[in-house]
Amino acid sequence: REMSMAKIVVRPEAFGSRDFAAATKVVNVPVPDPSSGTVLVRVTYTGIEASDVIQMAGGYGALAGNKPASVHDGTTQIGDMGCEGVGVIAGLGSGVDPTEFPIGQPVCWYGYGVSFREFVVLKVKPNPEESQSQSLMKVPTAKPEWTAIPVSALTAVGGLEVAGKIKPGLNVLVTGAAGGTGHIAVQWAKVFHGARVAGTCGGPEKAALLSDLGCDVVVDYKAQDVQTVLGAQFPGGFDLIYEGVGGQMNTIARRLLSPTGTLVGIGSVSSDYSGQSSGSKAEAPPPQQPGQTITGFFMPNGPKYPQWPSLVQRTIDAVASGQIRIVLDKECEAFVGMDGVYQAQARMRTGANIGKIYAKIQDE
Repeated sequence: REMSMAKIVVRPEAFGSRDFAAATKVVNVPVPDPSSGTVLVRVTYTGIEASDVIQMAGGYGALAGNKPASVHDGTTQIGDMGCEGVGVIAGLGSGVDPTEFPIGQPVCWYGYGVSFREFVVLKVKPNPEESQSQSLMKVPTAKPEWTAIPVSALTAVGGLEVAGKIKPGLNVLVTGAAGGTGHIAVQWAKVFHGARVAGTCGGPEKAALLSDLGCDVVVDYKAQDVQTVLGAQFPGGFDLIYEGVGGQMNTIARRLLSPTGTLVGIGSVSSDYSGQSSGSKAEAPPPQQPGQTITGFFMPNGPKYPQWPSLVQRTIDAVASGQIRIVLDKECEAFVGMDGVYQAQARMRTGANIGKIYAKIQDE
């Protein structure tokens, strides 16, 4: 196999910046050898998350309270980037069962600094105490669809099932419903729980996608007043809201929450993670009513819940069987290699993506 590989790392002198192109660089390092209990994986695709730049600036993850490495090697170091990947097993460390993890097995995974790179060493059975528990997942192919599983899909499933305690037949609102995690949340609520689902999005193309995915009520916030439309369609309010936009949309969602409803927040793209807020300043949300639950879900905490392994398997099975369709942003087909990661990061900042943003690292 190749002896050297490329990876994207945070520049120590630019640490703290939320400008991906300015704060990172590509380095060439030796391909690492898998140690005991690990596998070497050849990365084929990486997912792109809005939160990549939060990790990059030390907001959470490996860089929180730390400084990026200044000398680079092939291991996963503090300051390495990329939190979700797809690839194939290329080498086994000692103690790894080749019948369970054969060479050529397609896998997906999450972690910190594990996917903006050509090869990565991953534990096959990580410690439950570590946030990377349940990280390495076997999937049918090493295709880009599977970049949506480790963070986008499991955030949707965990947000609805674990934090939202979803039950059959609820009225559910998904904000940012045409994005990487939103479009999965819409389908999960409909397909598995028979919910009446409303989704917000910006623009006619996104609205058409949501109708196609079975969303019952679609609101284009660029052309319609979200509160007026949804207030009329759901006069009793929403039982469950999956809220990933933040800002003014969060305030509107709070106003639309039923007196006994649950709002699950999963991050906030409205501040676009660059420190700049997009659009108008948010009005203050209404006070929380006694029967309401305002909560959040952070996917790396998923393994702390006993139902997590079965939810992970249900998610993979639902995508493999076609019950849940992963929509890939079409523009990303042109994003290849380390350059492709930079193009995909720029795409994330535009907010124009329809579905999951990804980059191809190398051939399957």
